[in-house]
Amino acid sequence: MLRLCKLTLTQFRNYQRLVWEPEGALVVLTGENGSGKTNLLEAVSLLTAGRGLRRAPLTQLGHHNATEWGIAARLELTHEIVDLATGVAPHNDTVRRVHFLNGKPIKQKDSVEDVFSAVWITPQMDRLFSESASGRRRFLDRLVMGTTPHHAKELLAYDRAMAQRNKLLQTRRTEHVWLAGLEASMARHAVAISAARNEVAQHLCHAAQTTHSEFPATLMHLECPIGAELERKPALEVEDWLKETLAVNRTIDREKGRACMGTHRSDFTLTDCKTGLMAATASTGQQKAMLLGIILAHATLVAEYRGAPPMLLLDEPLVHLDQKKRQALLEHLQNIKTTTILTGTDPAPFDALAGKAHFTSLKNGHFVP
Repeated sequence: MLRLCKLTLTQFRNYQRLVWEPEGALVVLTGENGSGKTNLLEAVSLLTAGRGLRRAPLTQLGHHNATEWGIAARLELTHEIVDLATGVAPHNDTVRRVHFLNGKPIKQKDSVEDVFSAVWITPQMDRLFSESASGRRRFLDRLVMGTTPHHAKELLAYDRAMAQRNKLLQTRRTEHVWLAGLEASMARHAVAISAARNEVAQHLCHAAQTTHSEFPATLMHLECPIGAELERKPALEVEDWLKETLAVNRTIDREKGRACMGTHRSDFTLTDCKTGLMAATASTGQQKAMLLGIILAHATLVAEYRGAPPMLLLDEPLVHLDQKKRQALLEHLQNIKTTTILTGTDPAPFDALAGKAHFTSLKNGHFVP
């Protein structure tokens, strides 16, 4: 069981100060647009590795342009109480984000995902399959972090090596030994990233197809040459192949100013197993149903790996769903043993949860009595 016991926000977004102790694991949070519902979900998402559900710059998160802000949470993890916190404070004329576990400073991507996992759906993700591949990669990697806590660290190391290689190709392209070392690092981390993505995609496909639900069983197909090579060859052989490919591509990559091969260019598609409908050509409601099906299958998968599902942050989850799927979602969420926060402007669509969920409302950054 993963439960949010207490959340404290200080100078964050539209919250000058908020202390919230949810009355139960399943929460329905309602209020007018601009009341702070999504801001609260964003605060929780920032306790995980990464930039949160909006990926906003740190300087935009302070209340009324405050230069310091903080988020703290007390969590119950299988009968163990854990305190997590993050925030920013000025440091040598820069803004630096810090993270704490049980009151002690930590390096975020090294430790946070070992402790706390969360996934989310937001209205902006309704366009996930009509926009660029970067959003889809972030969505997939968030799912992977739930079962592979060190995945965030692999992503960071890969991006760092790639950025250094890009710069070196522009400034000192004859440093062949240095470039080879960076390409070896890229290859090593890329293979780890691709292997983790492959594994999660396979498990999610299996879970979605074997779970009886109103949500469509989907096939997730990864579009990644590195992942495809891993299906046929041992990891070490794929590393060597990628290193050689990066070396051959140096001239092209220098001209383009970026690496043309790597996990940063991966993508995926979703297909309804029953109808063959691809998410990219589906209606907004059909796409949302596919995404929710993946999220619910992922919760089951993470529970098998970690003993508890991830925290679920569902911003306006009922929008674009028909009545049958709305009912199915609300029924399913009652059986997931984790804190789940759902938002909406009106409590009426959540009436099926009356007596089973905690209903609370926000107005201008404050809970309404």
